[in-house]
Amino acid sequence: MFKLMITLTKALLLALWAASILSLLSILPEPYDQPVLMLGAVILLLHFFEFLLVRSKVAKRTGGKTGFIETMAFGFGYWLPVLRGK
Repeated sequence: MFKLMITLTKALLLALWAASILSLLSILPEPYDQPVLMLGAVILLLHFFEFLLVRSKVAKRTGGKTGFIETMAFGFGYWLPVLRGK
């Protein structure tokens, strides 16, 4: 169940990042482009604060690697399995 939750979280975030990039490129239709872009910006900001909170714990588990890019892309989908050792 844990792996399923992590996999679904990563898949949803990948879809959000793809939609955000399409919105930046003005490919998404007019009523959807701004909300998707704003949601992407909010999630990115939340992931940055999340990174600040867990970076030292993740670095201890990964031998000094903080996982900045992974945390910015996947949030707890990256660091929770690292901290749980799975």
